[in-house]
Amino acid sequence: MFHASARRGGMPPKRSKAARGLTLVAVFTLVMSFGSGLWYTYTNGYSAVVNLDDIELIQLEPPKNGDPVAIMHTTAGDMKYCLYPSKCPQAVENFVQLAESGYYDDTFIFTVEKGVLFAGGAPNPDGSLHPDVQNDAKEESVPRELSEDLWPLRGALCALKTKTDGGFFRTLAGKQQFYNGSRFLVADSIEMTADIRENLLADEEKRIIAEAFLEYGGIPNYSQQMTVFGQLYDGFEVLDAITDTELIGEKGAMRPKEEIRIESIEIDVYSEETGEDAG
Repeated sequence: MFHASARRGGMPPKRSKAARGLTLVAVFTLVMSFGSGLWYTYTNGYSAVVNLDDIELIQLEPPKNGDPVAIMHTTAGDMKYCLYPSKCPQAVENFVQLAESGYYDDTFIFTVEKGVLFAGGAPNPDGSLHPDVQNDAKEESVPRELSEDLWPLRGALCALKTKTDGGFFRTLAGKQQFYNGSRFLVADSIEMTADIRENLLADEEKRIIAEAFLEYGGIPNYSQQMTVFGQLYDGFEVLDAITDTELIGEKGAMRPKEEIRIESIEIDVYSEETGEDAG
């Protein structure tokens, strides 16, 4: 089911200790299979249709020679992500341009859901943008891009939604346009309880995705709801350290008790010869 190289050098299995439940964003998903490999999801008033026949779980593969990568230097340590411009070109372009411009230098990890995820890339510790940057700015108005090959598995780098374009009837028909911006979310993992496991494995057609979530972890109820444009391949211990840090704030808006900053994000390409970034 999974490529051999994913076992050798791709994403490591989910950490053994149980992650806590998801509370940052309450998401209800109704999933129905229409046969012929089609999976229809309806969440919070919008829908997506995914063809499961030809899925390639590319996040389970290690990076290849020449792949674009991002090295996120944080005060908690470094994390390295493979980027996927062929699947979500606009999100990757926006992220790369911002990183290369120095936009992410000395920005904040502003929200943490214990054991589950963190959100970062904001210039202010409360997650807000610069006063002169609004949601209609170019870098905050990137159309959402979904791919059947990219899922919110553990280590997924996802773009955060900034706004929705659509009236009542477009919402009813599930035809709104969603936009992302500069801030991002990195998935760790919810606790895969017996009920979640049963639900994930209930449909044989979705089994390849279900088994990926169960083995590697992630946030299944974010599936096909946000742009996944990168995947962590080195630095999972830093991800865990961030999502396990001591928190303060109100439930649903918790932040690190001690500030965790993104010092910079470096864009590079991967070299198979050294097993490292070309630098």
